[in-house]
Amino acid sequence: MPIAVWLYLASYIDRANIGNAKVLGLAASLHLTNNQYNWALSIFFIGYVLFETPSNILLRKVSPRWYIPLLTILWGVICALFATVKSATGLLAIRFFLGFAEAGFLPGIVYWLSCWYPRSVLGRRFGVLYSTVSLTGAFGGLLATAIHALDGTHGIAGWQWIFIVEGCITAGFGLIAAVVMPAYPATARFLSEEERRVIILANEADRAQKAAESFNGKQIRSAFTDWRTYLWGLVYISVYIPVYSVILSLPSVVTGLGYKGTTATLMACPPYGVGFIIVLIAGYTADKYGRLYYHYMAAIVVTVVALIVLMTVDKLVVRYIMFFFVMFMFIPVSICWVWLASNVAGPNKRAAAMGLVFSVGNIGGTVSGQIYRAEWGPRYVQGHAINIGCYVVALVAGTALWWSYRRDNAVRDRAANTTIKRANAQDLLGEDLGDLGDRHPSFRYYL
Repeated sequence: MPIAVWLYLASYIDRANIGNAKVLGLAASLHLTNNQYNWALSIFFIGYVLFETPSNILLRKVSPRWYIPLLTILWGVICALFATVKSATGLLAIRFFLGFAEAGFLPGIVYWLSCWYPRSVLGRRFGVLYSTVSLTGAFGGLLATAIHALDGTHGIAGWQWIFIVEGCITAGFGLIAAVVMPAYPATARFLSEEERRVIILANEADRAQKAAESFNGKQIRSAFTDWRTYLWGLVYISVYIPVYSVILSLPSVVTGLGYKGTTATLMACPPYGVGFIIVLIAGYTADKYGRLYYHYMAAIVVTVVALIVLMTVDKLVVRYIMFFFVMFMFIPVSICWVWLASNVAGPNKRAAAMGLVFSVGNIGGTVSGQIYRAEWGPRYVQGHAINIGCYVVALVAGTALWWSYRRDNAVRDRAANTTIKRANAQDLLGEDLGDLGDRHPSFRYYL
């Protein structure tokens, strides 16, 4: 778990540091127009979308112990090379390759963690992992400001130092991960035999996950023929567009409140601190009480109300406070990770489904860079309205998923009363779901 957190923290700092670098001299140095900067934000996700699905399928062939650290080292090096960029064209090119290199990491790390823990404890784990996103907003801004103090050292601009230092740190994390990162519980050397047995049995009882399941093309293909995979893609794109747009643009949006330069970067940090805390709380309550759908719905409603206030209120203090409530936007994403990982049975189908869903979701990243456009400032009413529209779609699609899972569970429960007698519906020890996976009559979906 600590490995996943540190690597994910590094990945988000590296993808979002362009927002801090912009207000600290990048845009002026490269003579970027607003349109060029927006495209630099968006083109990152084109590489992301292209490689996420094949990368997660490849992960079923290659050990995550080597694959994930290798990706980390690669994108760390590319991040450091941002310092060599001399033009808008160069910035667009290197942002594309950064997205391509980093694409396989997030779906890969989420899939990898889902192979270690039963569904009943994934909420806290994914909450801890995703809370690092909000932490990057607070820590990333502070780190960028601190590194910018090197401005002029060895003739290198402060914004260039941001990419050099953060890229080298990421590559270092990748080297450490290559040494200490385990693959799966069955082969983890740091576990005792008893600990290994407990983890394997817990996962088998929860969702019939075996200690070692080989690559299975038929199960991989089943992810692409399951209609829910595409509905999940719609959910994911509609909750990810607002998150990405805010993360990439918040320092610029805060300038609309009257703050400039370093002050704007620092004033964007406190709301992320609140986001960090509420994601952890949501992960804990999701594990304790279940009801993933209600967590998802409540967080979206809070975020939408905050966005509406931002659109309609003029008082600067009130608008700044609303950004703290906008941070509830992180909760639906972490809950989606738990919900998706819990309801796709079989490691082959789960890996492919996660890759596809994350890939579809990140199409939203190409849109997100266009939402808070400079010409819409300082109020950014149009940007807030677009994000509200995304959340309306998310509410409808999430409700459709919840209803379908609830209906299938009810159908299987009724059938079990006459065909299967089981004291605990989730006790799947000895069960083989085969190619049916989550469509097997013994499997129950998490709601």
